[in-house]
Amino acid sequence: MRIIYDLRTLEPRMHGMARYGLELLRAMLDQGGEELGFGVLVRDRQAASLLPSDPRVLAMVCNFAPYGLLSQLLLPKVLGQFQAQMYHCTFYAPPVRFGGRILVTIHDLIHLRFPEHHGLKHRLFYRWVAGPAARKAAAVFTVSQHSKRDLVELLGVEPRRVVVTPNAAGPAFRPLEPDQRAAAAAGLGLPEGFILGVGNPKPHKNLTALVQAHHLLQARMGASLPPLVLVGVQPGELGGLEPGPMLRLIPHLDDAGLAAAYALATVVVIPSLYEGFGLPALEALACGAPVIASDRASLPEVVGRAGVLCPPEPEALAQALEGLLHDPARREALAQAGPAQAARFSWAEAARSTLQTYRRVLDGPWP
Repeated sequence: MRIIYDLRTLEPRMHGMARYGLELLRAMLDQGGEELGFGVLVRDRQAASLLPSDPRVLAMVCNFAPYGLLSQLLLPKVLGQFQAQMYHCTFYAPPVRFGGRILVTIHDLIHLRFPEHHGLKHRLFYRWVAGPAARKAAAVFTVSQHSKRDLVELLGVEPRRVVVTPNAAGPAFRPLEPDQRAAAAAGLGLPEGFILGVGNPKPHKNLTALVQAHHLLQARMGASLPPLVLVGVQPGELGGLEPGPMLRLIPHLDDAGLAAAYALATVVVIPSLYEGFGLPALEALACGAPVIASDRASLPEVVGRAGVLCPPEPEALAQALEGLLHDPARREALAQAGPAQAARFSWAEAARSTLQTYRRVLDGPWP
């Protein structure tokens, strides 16, 4: 199979879509034979250096912005120069005018579910680019059953053409050994016990509700309440939030640092209003952290019975936190259940399903 694999979102500080594309590529190479051949579109040589070193992978530098107008106008001509059997765009902006076989991964439809948090240009992009491309594509991949339902409802994609290929936690995300904990905490400058939130300042991540829940608990628990650590937030964000004795802000951690933070946390809280998948929740489970997660969108699929689900409002989050903080036996039970739940999601399974879909599309009209 000769595939143009669009990974122009790839950069050293990876976000969810780029991580999905890269990890899926690695897993497909592990499972596929010599018949596989990927021409991988990247923005620059630095991104190319992140690709697997494999003779079946050819890096192709194509410096069109993933979501730009130039990509829509010029990329079809570039793609037409290659003798590829299909084009797989790993983000939601394939060129609509390309006449070959298109497969596309659409991770979520947050721009349509929360239009008040996004500008008119995003809604127009879905109307004129992402929507038509998804309806035209031979197959549409997405990362959860919840996102599949959104694709059917909001973009009008036929359910039978949507293939669910969930994310998985990377190899860095695993529990710490007892004798590693002190050194890991010292290396990150973290206290012995803390509550951890991971996300960014975007409204749907709902970290403000977690901060408010923590404030509510300070009045109830006093000095026994662990401090709150937020990863992915800088001082001044979230309404001007600043660090203090009970609040630590960490703008960024690499995988190793983030895995250690999950494993060290007394409780991890994922209060999102919407997630296409919810990789931080899965990573926390893989590290053996007790997890409280929102009961919205795809998070119940990811967490299952290995965490506490609750409404993503400050009082509900505060009650769930207070209950876990006062129940060490329950925290230990969740810590033991987390890795097994995370192991249900694997890149190997996502790769198997993706390669199967590739072959079915090549065999003829599908579905």
